[in-house]
Amino acid sequence: MRRRDFLIAVGAVAVMGVAAAVALQPRSSEVPRLQIRLGEDKCSRCGMIISRLEFAAGLLIQGERRWRVYDDIGCFAYDYNELTSSGKVVADAKVFDYHSKEELDAKTAYYVMADPRNLWTPMSYGVVVVKSRREAEELAGRVGGEVRDFWSLLSRFK
Repeated sequence: MRRRDFLIAVGAVAVMGVAAAVALQPRSSEVPRLQIRLGEDKCSRCGMIISRLEFAAGLLIQGERRWRVYDDIGCFAYDYNELTSSGKVVADAKVFDYHSKEELDAKTAYYVMADPRNLWTPMSYGVVVVKSRREAEELAGRVGGEVRDFWSLLSRFK
């Protein structure tokens, strides 16, 4: 191999390495994925360790790279209201299904509110999330609760 060919090959490898490094860098417009480490992460509002995913939630504020995580939907709702009232813009909000623990968009999920003696939650707010209205109505009937959408839930936690 001639010296010229060798230098061209080394240069090409270097360019590809730089291009790969740039391509793998997170873009500022990309939303980071919500990850809750059960038994490790603390609620952004009350400071309690998050131990059960079916009661957890997350808020991502525009311009921030880290999710605020919550152990109870009540903590999540109070913080959502306080943050937006202070001028913060919510970039994303996630909650988890009470039965399947599937991650859901907070704005399209259904919320069941009941007396915490009938529907236990970590901070005793008595609110859980389900994916469908049918599931929400069935659960509300079993626990003597009511079904709310996202915005009516927030109005309860002002």
